[in-house]
Amino acid sequence: MTIRRFLTAAGAAALAAALLSFATPIPAVAANGAAEHLAAGAEKYAHGDLKGAYEEYFEALKAEPGDFTVLHRLSRAESELGEDAKGEEQRRLVGAAVQHARDAVKAAPDSAQGHLALAVALGRQALKEGPKTRLSLSREIKSEVDRALAIDPSLGRAWHVRAIWNRKLASLNFIERAAANTVLGGVPKGASMDNAVADLKKAIALEPDYVNHHLELGRTLQMLKRKAEARRELEHAVALPPTSSPRDPRYQAEARELLAKLGKD
Repeated sequence: MTIRRFLTAAGAAALAAALLSFATPIPAVAANGAAEHLAAGAEKYAHGDLKGAYEEYFEALKAEPGDFTVLHRLSRAESELGEDAKGEEQRRLVGAAVQHARDAVKAAPDSAQGHLALAVALGRQALKEGPKTRLSLSREIKSEVDRALAIDPSLGRAWHVRAIWNRKLASLNFIERAAANTVLGGVPKGASMDNAVADLKKAIALEPDYVNHHLELGRTLQMLKRKAEARRELEHAVALPPTSSPRDPRYQAEARELLAKLGKD
């Protein structure tokens, strides 16, 4: 090889190396950006700033559109924000939560957290729908929460979701039962208030400081006229530190309202 040819080849190699050195950091920068937004979102979520957490997770999604952790955390923030939103904004947030949870399940089908996020988002969507749509969604909710528990039975929130599924279906009124016969071929077998109580007790055993577990167990026991037990759970919900969820202050306010009603009965 002549000196000129050697220099030409060396120059081409150097140029290629230089181009690669500029090109390769781009995915790393995106990943680092997503990680920074994820960390910031987790911190804001822990401090009760749902809107701030949502904004951080949304920025993380721009950096890493198919990332499982980004998707399921964004879905949770959206579905919880949807609880307090109204009208079209509520529908938009809950719809986005469902879609992002579906994307999370596709990204990591063997992760319990993705199936749980989808069950939660569908549950919130069902609350805003009419009887037939709500009952139709109940089938998928049960399927997703059962899948989550099959993968990881230590998820307290999954037991909570299944408990609410049991309670909702077990307490259908006459019109809703008629709709269930049309949509589901009848009320699903196994849906009962006793199972709702058992599932909530399991959730509490796994996550004893989670305020909403105690609130919903208290509410379920109140519906069953088991007032002394209901009062104990609601008082526990009020007494816990509001650190298990950004919505703890709202849950504790609901517990106080239920306690006031118990006092009047």
